[in-house]
Amino acid sequence: MTGLSVMASPSRRTVLKGLGATGVTMVGSPLASSSIASAQSAGDNRSLVCIFLFGGADSFNLFVPRDHREAGQDHATYRSTRGSFAIDAGSLLGVDDGAFGLHPGLGALADIAESGRLATVMNVGPLVRPTTPADVSNLADLPQLLFSHNSQQKLWQTGQQVVASNDGWGGAIATAGADPAVGLSPAFSINGSVPWLSSRSTRYTRLSSTVSVRPLLGYDYRLRDWIPSFEGLQGVMETGLASASASASPLTQAASDTMRSSVNATEILEDITNETDVGMEDVSARSLGGRLRTVAQLISHRESLGMARQVFFVGMGGWDTHGGQAERFPVLLDELNEAIGAFQTSIDDMGLSDSVTSFTTSDFGRTLTSNGDGTDHGWGGHSFVWGGAVNPGRFGTHPSLARTNNPDDVSERGNFAGRIIPTTSVTQYGATLAGWMGLDDAQIDAAFPDLANFSVRDLGFL
Repeated sequence: MTGLSVMASPSRRTVLKGLGATGVTMVGSPLASSSIASAQSAGDNRSLVCIFLFGGADSFNLFVPRDHREAGQDHATYRSTRGSFAIDAGSLLGVDDGAFGLHPGLGALADIAESGRLATVMNVGPLVRPTTPADVSNLADLPQLLFSHNSQQKLWQTGQQVVASNDGWGGAIATAGADPAVGLSPAFSINGSVPWLSSRSTRYTRLSSTVSVRPLLGYDYRLRDWIPSFEGLQGVMETGLASASASASPLTQAASDTMRSSVNATEILEDITNETDVGMEDVSARSLGGRLRTVAQLISHRESLGMARQVFFVGMGGWDTHGGQAERFPVLLDELNEAIGAFQTSIDDMGLSDSVTSFTTSDFGRTLTSNGDGTDHGWGGHSFVWGGAVNPGRFGTHPSLARTNNPDDVSERGNFAGRIIPTTSVTQYGATLAGWMGLDDAQIDAAFPDLANFSVRDLGFL
């Protein structure tokens, strides 16, 4: 929250002190005018849920050739290259035409696939333009700081290939879908501050899945009987906010505006996040399950909130499996699978599947080869998209998994590295999702400036 440190008067410090207990933080700039919300009816409300797997998920073991016979993409080649980490073909959960299968720990996604609502976007990652191994060797038009966690997380979330960019494509969707009359941004992070929702013109709300939303100190009616001068305290806070709003300092004014938005947000969100039953209590004790439960609560109230469009960011860490992958991977998948299953069941029970689309992203894929106890940082990897609006099947191009003469490998001094060059760009992936959320071509081009370098703008999975 830029500029909060400029608050200097005692009343403003009181406001700051109270904010920490609310469970709500407003991040970014004031709401911009909407070009989508005013044109949508309540029956056309849509919600987009980003599930970010922090650390770089080994997605080549999440979606695996099962009975696919094309050279370099068959199970025998996969097994030969992956070695001890290979998943046996007989244990894979067949999807679509059965040529590929899901990891046996992803039963919830397999059920979604069985209902015809799962798309796999194959070998996707940050790209400036279509890229070959020769381009990599010549360092021609490559995304910055490849194989670095923080940098690649940012490139994924901004959809741009320079780390200096701070505008996320989730923020672009929120800006287009924000209705200033609502007074609360339709963008929510249940994972702290994230580039994906950052925008110069629209705020997003940062929520905690473990700290209950409570009104700001001085506005919490439950404290009326405990604080003799409750009305006086509220008056002090109102005076402080008014004083800051009238300040000659733009930063102080912005801080006051952020505080006022936090006061309003806690009043709106308190009952929704504390009282709404969405049937996910059994999974809410685990990190991802608790975060997705909060998302489900907010989706259940989107009509009463007047939000034609909502965007959500949730994350799950632990996917940097350099070591102990054989032991850690099943544990990670158990939490992921449990949370996805419970969340989608909740959305289905609300009758909202057609208007809620969820998708996965990660820092990068991992190497096809093992380092002995795990896998190392890669580049391209697979992502999943699911919901009632999804066209099921495989999208993009599956890479070769061969150890020799692999046309997709970033070799090291001519030796096979197992780092796969993406064949589909994050910009194409994000642009397809943004189009479903209602952005027009001009808005999509502004959010994804590298999209013009690719012949296919919409991947067709929605």
